[in-house]
Amino acid sequence: MELEKNLGIFLAGHRDSVYSLAITGDVQTLVSAGADRTIRIWDLISGQQKSILKGHSDWVYSVAISPDSQFIVSGSFDKTLKVWDLDNGELIHTLSGHSDRVYSVAISPDGQTVFSGSKDTSIKVWNIENGKLLETLTTPSDWVYALAISPDGRSIVSGCADGKIQIGNETILTRHSGSVTSLAISPDGKTLVSGSIEENIKLSNLETGQQSATLAGHADGVTSLAISQDGKIIASGGNDKIVKVWDRITGRMINAFAGHLRAVMAVAISPDGKKIVSGSRSDVIKIWQI
Repeated sequence: MELEKNLGIFLAGHRDSVYSLAITGDVQTLVSAGADRTIRIWDLISGQQKSILKGHSDWVYSVAISPDSQFIVSGSFDKTLKVWDLDNGELIHTLSGHSDRVYSVAISPDGQTVFSGSKDTSIKVWNIENGKLLETLTTPSDWVYALAISPDGRSIVSGCADGKIQIGNETILTRHSGSVTSLAISPDGKTLVSGSIEENIKLSNLETGQQSATLAGHADGVTSLAISQDGKIIASGGNDKIVKVWDRITGRMINAFAGHLRAVMAVAISPDGKKIVSGSRSDVIKIWQI
């Protein structure tokens, strides 16, 4: 287990916890969001902060970047989503409709649709171009903490506060005994990865719902997950302040990065598979070389 020596650079700018991270497909730009109510855009190569997007009136808990890197979508505890132009930082739409905190946002693979999960137990579906609400899906479960969209865009997977995972409108998996904090789907669409406050990471077959593996190694709850574009690597962040790297095929932990002073709340893997970016409750973003 290697600690610290893989640390490249760290980014300081947020004034409170960092809750979400996203990286553009060309690996040039990092987007971060946090409890200071801002979205920040960084040059991932130099580490320089390029701009700060302000507009939310409460914590920004989730961000996503459209596949064409044209838009940023943010979800906030102020009950709204916002759509921003990534290039110039202009606010394009404010999406209102949730009656409670927005915990998660996701964008469809074709870049046309936004999904949002909320403490109000609903998932809302929006048109990214005009900001119109298309559909509201009510979960039979609890607060929607996490969302993931399958690579073919056909399946919406939600993770809830009662430990249940819902696939589409029908299949419900009881995988965790605590809140499901994070979800990721492998690029081939076959494997669902889920993390929760109970410390373990579960791998399940997305089609059958059968559990295929458990990854154990965090000493406290798992807060965040990411999977590499080639599907081989899983990154996880936890309340134990550690970023862990796993081989998805074997389930073996292949690395662990320590350096955060407080819980790791967000992780992202660069599309080229060379970097892991992590953000924590201590307001610092760290970039690790895989």
